[in-house]
Amino acid sequence: MMVGMTAEQTLRTIATVTDRQRGLVTAAQLDRLGVDPEQRAELARRLLLTRLDWDVFEIQGSPTPPRYAYPYAAWLALRPDVYVWERPGAGGTITADAVLSHEAAARALGLGSPSAGRVTFTAPESLPAPRATRVLVAALRPDEVTVHEGLPVTTAHRTVLDLVRDHTDHAELRDIITDAVRLDLVDLAPLHRDLGPLAARHHFPIDGPDFLAWFLPDLDDRALSPRNARALATLLAPAAATGPGTATEAAPAQRTDPGRQLGSAG
Repeated sequence: MMVGMTAEQTLRTIATVTDRQRGLVTAAQLDRLGVDPEQRAELARRLLLTRLDWDVFEIQGSPTPPRYAYPYAAWLALRPDVYVWERPGAGGTITADAVLSHEAAARALGLGSPSAGRVTFTAPESLPAPRATRVLVAALRPDEVTVHEGLPVTTAHRTVLDLVRDHTDHAELRDIITDAVRLDLVDLAPLHRDLGPLAARHHFPIDGPDFLAWFLPDLDDRALSPRNARALATLLAPAAATGPGTATEAAPAQRTDPGRQLGSAG
């Protein structure tokens, strides 16, 4: 806040940033605006500014619910000095910046009930990871990223593959995959194909009927999109077991209760 400005005037200045950042602003960005810690504390005392985490603050009346505010705050904290419109990817190349992924992506997309833990991002380059976050360096294709509630997030398809590779418990995977298919956030046929090469290492069956019994036992086929209803029928057919990307790519899987921990490294 510049000298002589009231709290309300300062709040309007902060809003020039928060209006473009889902109602959030970092401490470093407040410094850029000239808001010092004492003035910040006064705004907090009057409940005009609330600290979320990672030195990220939420303005009064923010439009972002907690489910999205916390991962968005973590994303801002990866580059705290930079406004959203200055970040890599702001010009349209979404994969140039960090992307919410793994369990955090599943939570943001409303898939299953992933275990709480670190907020994970996948980025094209190494970034300092704030407390309770991790940054994995990997290249993402444009078709593996979507924007959800203003935040770049891996698609449901990529999220499932990441969680399998990360040795996620199969009971959690079952709920996540079921929701993704039910909500039509994945195309079941390509997802089954891409899971094929991972089946032996991660100990799950890939033959059509066995795969469905393992990961989608409670799926209501009456509520499926046409594409997933067709994929379900194909996987249930005996011929699916010998189709491309299925049993020929994976060794016979261990027939173990999916509710147990099966995600140990192979």
